[in-house]
Amino acid sequence: MKTFWAILRQPAARIVVAAALFFVVTAWVAVIWQIKEDRATALQSASRENRNRVVAFEQYVRRTLELADLATDYLGEHYGRLVDQGNRTEPRLITLPSYFQPMITGAEIADRNGNVRFTTKQLGPINVKKARVFRELENSPGIARAISNPNPSLDNKGAVLLVARSWRDKQGKFAGAVAVDIPTDRFVDFNAGLRYRPDDLISIISLRGMTLARREGAVVSWGQDLKNTEVMKRQMADPNGEYWGPSAIDGKRRLFSHQRLAAYPIFVTSGIGESDIFGPARQRANWFLILAAALTLVVGALLTLYFRHVHNQQQAQRRFDVIRDEFAHSARVSSLSEMAGGLAHELNQPLAAASNFLAVGGLLLKSEGSREAAEAQIQQARGQIARAGDIIRRIRDYLAKGSAEMRVEPIDAVIHDAIELARGAKVAPSARITYFAIQPPARALIDRIQIQQVLVNLIRNAEEAMAGLPPEQRAIRIVARIVSDEFLGISVEDTGPGFPDAVFSQINMPFISTKAAQGLGIGLSICRSIVEAHDGELKAENLAHGAMVCFTVLRAEG
Repeated sequence: MKTFWAILRQPAARIVVAAALFFVVTAWVAVIWQIKEDRATALQSASRENRNRVVAFEQYVRRTLELADLATDYLGEHYGRLVDQGNRTEPRLITLPSYFQPMITGAEIADRNGNVRFTTKQLGPINVKKARVFRELENSPGIARAISNPNPSLDNKGAVLLVARSWRDKQGKFAGAVAVDIPTDRFVDFNAGLRYRPDDLISIISLRGMTLARREGAVVSWGQDLKNTEVMKRQMADPNGEYWGPSAIDGKRRLFSHQRLAAYPIFVTSGIGESDIFGPARQRANWFLILAAALTLVVGALLTLYFRHVHNQQQAQRRFDVIRDEFAHSARVSSLSEMAGGLAHELNQPLAAASNFLAVGGLLLKSEGSREAAEAQIQQARGQIARAGDIIRRIRDYLAKGSAEMRVEPIDAVIHDAIELARGAKVAPSARITYFAIQPPARALIDRIQIQQVLVNLIRNAEEAMAGLPPEQRAIRIVARIVSDEFLGISVEDTGPGFPDAVFSQINMPFISTKAAQGLGIGLSICRSIVEAHDGELKAENLAHGAMVCFTVLRAEG
């Protein structure tokens, strides 16, 4: 986990993670939006289908009842005046015209006392005085039609509905009733021949709450009592409405549409099962979710590989930094061994001078000379010893071994120490070194020892490049400047012959040397690695008279 947060601090890693999260979130938002759109589209389509079906079903039932009205009108016209004639107790047998079949399978005509006078069936004497339909027509002058509850058919293979109407004499008094028989399955033969889904539902329900006919899939039923159920509450609230809800009979959730018939005390319903509406959309949603999950896993796997790659790269970089530091230290030791003669000569000068000053001071004390003169000699000796100490300090720091330690350092002091180290490397004076400091003084975020190594290496390269020139023509110019708000630039210029054209394009590659057979070509490569470790850049170019190598380091505030 620490490694993860360490990698996440890098701007590139943050961009990669943000892009991956954006992609995943966008994919999931798109999938969820598509699932919702599919459900909404499926619901709209089902609602439209259900409304169309219930309208068509209402028209079918209304036309069936209108056919029943025609049949009762026909029977009343032909047999109504004969109802009160004669005293026969057994009903007379009549025949319906063929154009009423097969929808209407029978008919009965009863007088005002409920005695059946005419029928299409072979029946004995029968009285319907107590039948609900007869009483409803007799006792309610405002009701011209009535529909019975489903009654078992004579063959017990189904049920029939009696659609009855009354007629009255000239005084408006009840004179009798005529009824026709319609099998319940005739009412739900709507769209006969079509394939019904198992949860598709159509039904005819009376306003009293009795199911007159019902088809669920291919199963026809009747006679269910629906008083005080959801369908009746919805019908009373909105005669021509739509709602989601469970069926009062099987409990399955459906989208219901219902419509009341204007001239009859019934309404029709149509229902489409929830699984039939959303089933295809759910299947598509499952595929969308699987796709989104797969994309999420792929992105997660890619992020894992990316973090593993960055982690391995960081480990390799750390190993490289260790090797580079070891190599840089070895290079400093090697360069110091080459400068040993010059450094010994420079160290010998202050030590010899200190010895001479102490000897003179000793003689003054022995010869009883002035005490002030002796103290002056001793003070001069102290100064020379301090100078020798400074030389030793610079050599010790230069040889210090350890990993890069970035600190805020005054750039002028770092460059001055590097110049002194380079000057001390020669027994005899070589090139004239001039330093142009930044005004006002600036500070840099660097590893002081490594930057001094770069400068010492560049100064030595410049001196070696000018070895063939007369001493008075050898000059090294070191310039520090502010490049931008973030970087300081340091350049080392010489008056030598410049870089050969053959190697100039490969100047920064390891083992490419400008010293022919005398060099391994790793000096500038080490310098480049050190500068890049400081987030800087090293460049080389030829001048009109000489060459220049410049590099940048991070600028520090204050």
